[in-house]
Formats: sequence, structure tokens, C-alpha cells
Amino acid sequence: MENFLENNIIRFVQILRSLGIPAGTSEAMDALTAVQHIDLTDQKQFHAALKATLVKDAVHDPLFNSAFTKYFVESPFRDLQLDAKKEYVQGMEDAKKELEFQEQPLDLDQQYLDLYGQLPEESRQQFKEFLKKTSEGKNVSPKFKPIVENVIKGALEYHRTHSNLPQLIPVELTGEEEIDAVLHEISHDQEMVDLYFQNMASIQEEDYQEATHLIRKLARRLASRISRRYKQSSKIKRIDVRRSIRAGIKYGGTLLDLKYRQKKVQKPEILLLCDVSGSMIKYSQFTLQFMSGLAEVLPRMQAFAFAESLEKIDLMNFSMEGLAQSDRWGEGTNLNISLQQLLKNHHGLLKPQTVFIVLSDTKTMEPDAALRQLQFVKRKIKEVIWLNPLPGNQWSKYSTVKLFQQQAAMWECSSLAHLSNALRYQLG
Repeated sequence: MENFLENNIIRFVQILRSLGIPAGTSEAMDALTAVQHIDLTDQKQFHAALKATLVKDAVHDPLFNSAFTKYFVESPFRDLQLDAKKEYVQGMEDAKKELEFQEQPLDLDQQYLDLYGQLPEESRQQFKEFLKKTSEGKNVSPKFKPIVENVIKGALEYHRTHSNLPQLIPVELTGEEEIDAVLHEISHDQEMVDLYFQNMASIQEEDYQEATHLIRKLARRLASRISRRYKQSSKIKRIDVRRSIRAGIKYGGTLLDLKYRQKKVQKPEILLLCDVSGSMIKYSQFTLQFMSGLAEVLPRMQAFAFAESLEKIDLMNFSMEGLAQSDRWGEGTNLNISLQQLLKNHHGLLKPQTVFIVLSDTKTMEPDAALRQLQFVKRKIKEVIWLNPLPGNQWSKYSTVKLFQQQAAMWECSSLAHLSNALRYQLG
């Protein structure tokens, strides 16, 4: 019963969804129907049938192929996957024990534990020595634990951006041992890792050209989608009675020349605010590059960068290098001050049809005051969309995330895949 073909296909769809591929119930039903019309002993036909029904975007092809080759395997290979997953879990337990402050485990996300687990032994030893010395320091009490956690996170982020550590594909584990073992193997498939799924903060400068090329490709695809969606419809909606009667006067009142009304569909007016503080500047670079690719189809889009003040960005002449070289950025974040400046100097941009997009990890000074400013802005516009690079499964740990979620539709946005999906759903 467990190994019935239908059951395996449903489990495969579950794996695709955990990898971020949008395969739902209708796609699963299509796949089950398609395999009824092929030779099941022919692997190529089976692969083609599933790919044709479960993948809607060519950008997901590599991920689908990797999932297919790792899920549909013989029993001995499955046992190896399960052993590798158990070894990984044991490694994470060891990492938690090593990252303790005064015999209490540090509160670190899975991504940080993964980063730590990939470090060479010499670097791990430095972390252990730091924690040991700090724990035994004079007048050091447990209340210092949050400070130590931030220091450790900062050091791990440094290794992420300055070391050639393997990049893991983000996956959402299901809690089912066999499926998670497959997902674990896919996440460590280094041949599969590309810029599309990579955390934007860890993209190296030597990869900027390739990343820019990918962004242009994604932006062109979304621009084309937006153009089609917002083109004035040629479909007849309803009769315009007043114009029809007026046109019928010359025929003695007979309505021979009917006039019709068409709904005017307007493109959204985008107002983009990008956080360019120290931890956010790379995310803002790639997001602004992406949005500059949409500037032609969304000509009324306006963009601003903010940290402790607000500055307008020229999207038509934007370059990632120019933003990175500016010495005005890379400081702390004060969304409250930035929103005040927006209201004071650019009040005319806040219209009922405006879509307000904020890119930030929500870590700002004066969060309560910033929330009040955002509430005021929201009353004047259509909607607020928040792009957040923090992992979605960790949002509940951050009070500022909960605060701003009250006023905005929040999307996880740490990779180009996240950014592309969020903008396609909201704008395309």
C-alpha cells in the first residue's frame, strides 16, 4: 500500500513543495492522470510526464531534476540517504553542545547551526575558546547571553560572506523521516546550488555579473507578464446606454450603433523603500537592480534607500556598484525618521492606487514610532508589502516582525527565487 505509484507521486509532490516549487492539488491530479497514458517501465517517459505536469516555470527545472533523481531510487540508496540524514542530525546536536554559554545552549537559527557545522575545525575551536572565556569572565552573568548570541551570529555571518563555504539550498522539512532524508540530500547537492536559490547576502562580488544577468532575465519575464496583465482589455464589458442613445438619434431613435464601456485597467504605482543598513545593503542592491529592470513597464515607480535618513534612487541609471561604494550607507536603521522625511518631502507619491513596498529585516530604532508612521502612510495608499530577508520560520522570535506584520503583507525574501516569486504574485 505504501509503495503504490499514486502514493509515491503524492509524496514526490510534497518534496517539490518543500523545495518551493508551486505544485498543488491540481498539478498532482494532472500528474496522476498523465502517468496512466505512458509506459511506466520507461524512465524517460515517466520523468517527462511528471515534469510536464508539475513544473510551470523553466527556472525550476534543475531543482525538479535533482528531486526526481534522488527520490525515485532503489532501497539501498534510500538507506544511504537515511544514514546521511542521521549523521547530519548528530552533527547538529554536537554543534548545539559546543555553542553553549554558561552551560546554556545559544538561541541560534538552523541556518547558523548549518554554517557552524560547515566550518573547519580550526575556526570551530576559535568559537569554543571565545565562549569558554566569555562564560568564565569576571562579573559575567546569564543576562549577557543575548549579547553573546549576537556576537556569534555576526561572526558566522562574516564567515558566510568571506569564506567559500558550501551554500545549502533552503528546504522546509516535513517531519517525515524518509522525505526529510531526500530533502537533506537535495539541499547539499552542490551541483544544484545556483544564484537563483542562494542567499543574496552570500553572493560574492565575482558572481555579480552572472547575478545581474539572471536578474535581468527574471525582470524581463515579469515585465512581459505585467504588460499583458495591465493592457487595456478589448473585451466588451457592457453597453454604454447614454452614448448609444445619442448615436441612435440620427437613425430616428433606433439603437443601430451600440456603444460599449470598457474597464480601464491601470498599472500599479510602486513606491519602494530599501533598507541599506549594514546587514541589508546586499539585499537592497539586488532588489533595486531587479526593480530597475521593471522601470520601463512601471514608469511611475519611485525608489528610495533609507538607513538613518532617506535618499531617492534613480532606477533608470541604477548600478549595484554605485550603491555599494556610497559611504552614506551601511549604518543603523531608523524607519521612523525615514518615513517622516517621505511624508514631508514626497507626500504627493502617496495615492490611493500606490503599492508601498518595504525591503527590511524590521530591525529599526524607534519601532513603535515607525509603526505609527506606517499606519498613517497605509491610510493614504492601496496596500503595504514587506519583503523580509529573515527566515520565515524564525519570524515569531522577533518582536519587530510581529509589530510590522500587523500593517503589511510580509514575504520572505532572502534569495532571488523569493524576490521573483513575491513580486510575481503581488504585481504579475
